[in-house]
Amino acid sequence: MAIDKSIPAGFVRNFLDSNPSYRAGGNEETDALFNPSIEAKPLFVPVAGQIRRRLNSDVEFYWAMDRNGQSPFHTRVEQLKSVGFEMATTRDVEMAVADAVKGEAEIRNGDLVLLKIAKRRWLEIRKSHLLEAIRMTNPRGKVMGEDGTVMGVGGLIPGVRTTSIDTTNVGDVRASAGLKGAAVESDAAADLAEGQIRGNASRVPLKTVNKGA
Repeated sequence: MAIDKSIPAGFVRNFLDSNPSYRAGGNEETDALFNPSIEAKPLFVPVAGQIRRRLNSDVEFYWAMDRNGQSPFHTRVEQLKSVGFEMATTRDVEMAVADAVKGEAEIRNGDLVLLKIAKRRWLEIRKSHLLEAIRMTNPRGKVMGEDGTVMGVGGLIPGVRTTSIDTTNVGDVRASAGLKGAAVESDAAADLAEGQIRGNASRVPLKTVNKGA
Protein backbone atom coordinates (compact mmCIF):
# COMPACT_ATOMS: atom_id res chain seq x y z
CA MET A 1 0.00 0.00 0.00
CA ALA A 2 1.41 3.37 -1.07
CA ILE A 3 1.58 5.99 1.69
CA ASP A 4 1.34 9.74 1.13
CA LYS A 5 4.79 11.16 1.93
CA SER A 6 3.25 14.34 3.42
CA ILE A 7 2.09 12.30 6.43
CA PRO A 8 4.75 12.12 9.19
CA ALA A 9 6.42 8.72 9.26
CA GLY A 10 6.01 8.50 13.04
CA PHE A 11 2.22 8.90 12.72
CA VAL A 12 2.04 6.17 10.04
CA ARG A 13 4.15 3.80 12.16
CA ASN A 14 2.05 4.38 15.28
CA PHE A 15 -1.19 3.94 13.33
CA LEU A 16 -0.11 0.64 11.76
CA ASP A 17 1.21 -0.64 15.09
CA SER A 18 -2.12 0.20 16.75
CA ASN A 19 -4.18 -1.17 13.86
CA PRO A 20 -2.30 -4.27 12.60
CA SER A 21 -5.41 -5.59 10.83
CA TYR A 22 -5.91 -2.43 8.74
CA ARG A 23 -6.25 -3.08 5.01
CA ALA A 24 -7.11 -0.71 2.17
CA GLY A 25 -10.86 -0.57 1.58
CA GLY A 26 -11.77 -0.81 5.24
CA ASN A 27 -12.50 2.91 5.69
CA GLU A 28 -12.84 5.50 2.92
CA GLU A 29 -11.53 8.46 4.92
CA THR A 30 -8.52 6.53 6.23
CA ASP A 31 -7.82 5.30 2.70
CA ALA A 32 -7.99 8.89 1.42
CA LEU A 33 -5.63 10.03 4.17
CA PHE A 34 -2.91 7.62 3.11
CA ASN A 35 -3.63 7.77 -0.64
CA PRO A 36 -0.92 9.91 -2.33
CA SER A 37 -3.16 10.54 -5.34
CA ILE A 38 -5.69 12.50 -3.24
CA GLU A 39 -4.57 16.06 -2.51
CA ALA A 40 -5.54 17.73 0.76
CA LYS A 41 -7.63 20.78 -0.11
CA PRO A 42 -9.25 22.81 2.73
CA LEU A 43 -12.76 24.21 2.42
CA PHE A 44 -12.71 28.00 2.34
CA VAL A 45 -16.23 29.39 2.49
CA PRO A 46 -16.57 33.12 1.76
CA VAL A 47 -18.20 35.21 4.48
CA ALA A 48 -21.76 36.05 3.43
CA GLY A 49 -21.41 39.78 4.08
CA GLN A 50 -17.80 40.15 2.95
CA ILE A 51 -16.93 42.81 0.39
CA ARG A 52 -14.51 41.36 -2.14
CA ARG A 53 -13.60 44.63 -3.80
CA ARG A 54 -14.42 48.29 -3.16
CA LEU A 55 -15.19 50.05 -6.42
CA ASN A 56 -15.99 53.45 -4.92
CA SER A 57 -13.24 54.90 -2.68
CA ASP A 58 -15.16 58.13 -1.98
CA VAL A 59 -17.61 56.46 0.41
CA GLU A 60 -17.60 54.28 3.52
CA PHE A 61 -19.95 51.33 3.96
CA TYR A 62 -22.18 50.39 6.88
CA TRP A 63 -24.43 47.36 7.51
CA ALA A 64 -27.77 48.41 9.00
CA MET A 65 -30.66 46.39 10.38
CA ASP A 66 -33.46 46.14 7.80
CA ARG A 67 -35.76 43.19 8.42
CA ASN A 68 -38.38 42.04 5.93
CA GLY A 69 -40.94 39.25 6.34
CA GLN A 70 -43.85 38.94 8.75
CA SER A 71 -42.41 41.38 11.29
CA PRO A 72 -40.61 43.99 9.15
CA PHE A 73 -38.31 46.59 10.69
CA HIS A 74 -37.08 49.43 8.49
CA THR A 75 -36.77 52.17 11.14
CA ARG A 76 -33.00 52.09 11.40
CA VAL A 77 -32.46 52.41 7.65
CA GLU A 78 -34.94 55.28 7.38
CA GLN A 79 -33.20 57.07 10.26
CA LEU A 80 -29.80 56.71 8.61
CA LYS A 81 -31.12 57.83 5.25
CA SER A 82 -32.45 61.01 6.86
CA VAL A 83 -28.89 62.01 7.86
CA GLY A 84 -27.16 61.27 4.57
CA PHE A 85 -26.77 57.50 4.19
CA GLU A 86 -27.76 55.90 0.88
CA MET A 87 -28.21 52.36 -0.38
CA ALA A 88 -24.94 50.87 -1.63
CA THR A 89 -25.08 49.63 -5.22
CA THR A 90 -23.20 47.22 -7.46
CA ARG A 91 -21.29 50.25 -8.76
CA ASP A 92 -19.82 50.73 -5.28
CA VAL A 93 -18.79 47.20 -4.29
CA GLU A 94 -18.21 43.70 -5.55
CA MET A 95 -19.45 41.15 -3.03
CA ALA A 96 -17.75 37.85 -2.18
CA VAL A 97 -21.09 36.01 -2.33
CA ALA A 98 -23.22 36.70 -5.39
CA ASP A 99 -26.45 35.86 -3.54
CA ALA A 100 -25.94 38.95 -1.35
CA VAL A 101 -26.79 41.11 -4.38
CA LYS A 102 -30.58 41.29 -4.53
CA GLY A 103 -30.59 44.05 -7.12
CA GLU A 104 -28.47 46.86 -8.47
CA ALA A 105 -29.39 49.04 -5.48
CA GLU A 106 -29.96 46.39 -2.80
CA ILE A 107 -27.12 44.42 -1.25
CA ARG A 108 -28.39 42.31 1.63
CA ASN A 109 -27.06 39.78 4.13
CA GLY A 110 -30.05 38.33 5.95
CA ASP A 111 -31.59 41.12 8.03
CA LEU A 112 -28.79 43.55 7.19
CA VAL A 113 -28.63 45.88 4.22
CA LEU A 114 -25.50 47.65 2.99
CA LEU A 115 -25.54 51.45 3.11
CA LYS A 116 -22.94 54.00 2.05
CA ILE A 117 -22.03 57.53 3.10
CA ALA A 118 -19.50 60.13 1.96
CA LYS A 119 -16.03 59.41 3.38
CA ARG A 120 -15.67 62.83 5.03
CA ARG A 121 -19.05 62.54 6.76
CA TRP A 122 -18.07 59.08 8.00
CA LEU A 123 -14.82 60.46 9.44
CA GLU A 124 -16.80 63.19 11.19
CA ILE A 125 -19.02 60.54 12.78
CA ARG A 126 -16.06 58.43 13.86
CA LYS A 127 -14.27 61.46 15.33
CA SER A 128 -17.38 62.24 17.35
CA HIS A 129 -17.37 58.67 18.72
CA LEU A 130 -13.68 58.86 19.61
CA LEU A 131 -14.02 62.22 21.37
CA GLU A 132 -16.96 60.93 23.37
CA ALA A 133 -14.92 57.88 24.41
CA ILE A 134 -12.07 60.16 25.52
CA ARG A 135 -14.43 62.32 27.56
CA MET A 136 -15.86 59.25 29.26
CA THR A 137 -12.40 58.36 30.59
CA ASN A 138 -12.60 61.45 32.80
CA PRO A 139 -15.93 62.89 33.98
CA ARG A 140 -14.25 66.27 34.48
CA GLY A 141 -13.41 66.46 30.79
CA LYS A 142 -9.61 66.22 31.15
CA VAL A 143 -7.68 63.22 29.94
CA MET A 144 -4.31 64.38 31.25
CA GLY A 145 -3.30 65.81 34.60
CA GLU A 146 -1.84 69.28 34.96
CA ASP A 147 1.66 67.84 34.74
CA GLY A 148 0.91 65.98 31.50
CA THR A 149 0.52 62.55 33.11
CA VAL A 150 -2.52 60.34 32.74
CA MET A 151 -4.92 61.00 35.59
CA GLY A 152 -5.75 58.18 37.96
CA VAL A 153 -8.92 57.41 39.89
CA GLY A 154 -7.71 59.44 42.87
CA GLY A 155 -7.53 62.58 40.75
CA LEU A 156 -11.14 62.22 39.63
CA ILE A 157 -12.75 62.81 43.04
CA PRO A 158 -14.71 66.07 42.65
CA GLY A 159 -13.22 68.91 44.67
CA VAL A 160 -10.42 66.81 46.15
CA ARG A 161 -6.81 67.18 45.08
CA THR A 162 -4.88 63.95 45.68
CA THR A 163 -1.08 63.87 45.96
CA SER A 164 1.11 60.79 46.32
CA ILE A 165 4.41 61.04 48.20
CA ASP A 166 7.30 58.58 48.02
CA THR A 167 9.27 58.94 51.27
CA THR A 168 12.29 57.22 49.73
CA ASN A 169 12.71 60.09 47.27
CA VAL A 170 14.50 63.21 48.59
CA GLY A 171 12.49 65.50 46.33
CA ASP A 172 9.23 63.98 47.51
CA VAL A 173 10.28 64.38 51.13
CA ARG A 174 10.82 68.09 50.56
CA ALA A 175 7.49 68.32 48.77
CA SER A 176 5.90 66.54 51.70
CA ALA A 177 7.26 69.16 54.06
CA GLY A 178 5.77 71.87 51.87
CA LEU A 179 2.40 70.16 51.82
CA LYS A 180 2.40 69.79 55.57
CA GLY A 181 3.21 73.48 55.98
CA ALA A 182 0.27 74.48 53.79
CA ALA A 183 -2.15 72.03 55.39
CA VAL A 184 -4.95 73.39 57.56
CA GLU A 185 -6.58 70.63 59.58
CA SER A 186 -10.02 70.88 61.13
CA ASP A 187 -12.38 68.59 63.00
CA ALA A 188 -14.39 66.68 60.40
CA ALA A 189 -17.29 65.95 62.78
CA ALA A 190 -17.60 69.63 63.71
CA ASP A 191 -17.39 70.72 60.07
CA LEU A 192 -20.20 68.38 59.11
CA ALA A 193 -22.34 69.39 62.08
CA GLU A 194 -21.99 73.11 61.36
CA GLY A 195 -22.07 72.76 57.56
CA GLN A 196 -18.84 74.72 57.12
CA ILE A 197 -15.47 73.27 56.12
CA ARG A 198 -12.62 75.25 57.65
CA GLY A 199 -9.64 73.08 56.68
CA ASN A 200 -8.07 71.80 53.48
CA ALA A 201 -6.56 68.55 54.77
CA SER A 202 -7.44 65.49 56.77
CA ARG A 203 -5.32 63.21 58.91
CA VAL A 204 -5.56 59.41 58.72
CA PRO A 205 -4.14 57.72 61.83
CA LEU A 206 -1.89 54.72 61.18
CA LYS A 207 -2.13 51.63 63.30
CA THR A 208 1.16 50.44 64.75
CA VAL A 209 1.85 46.74 64.74
CA ASN A 210 3.47 45.28 67.84
CA LYS A 211 5.88 42.62 66.58
CA GLY A 212 6.84 41.59 70.11
CA ALA A 213 10.18 41.64 71.83
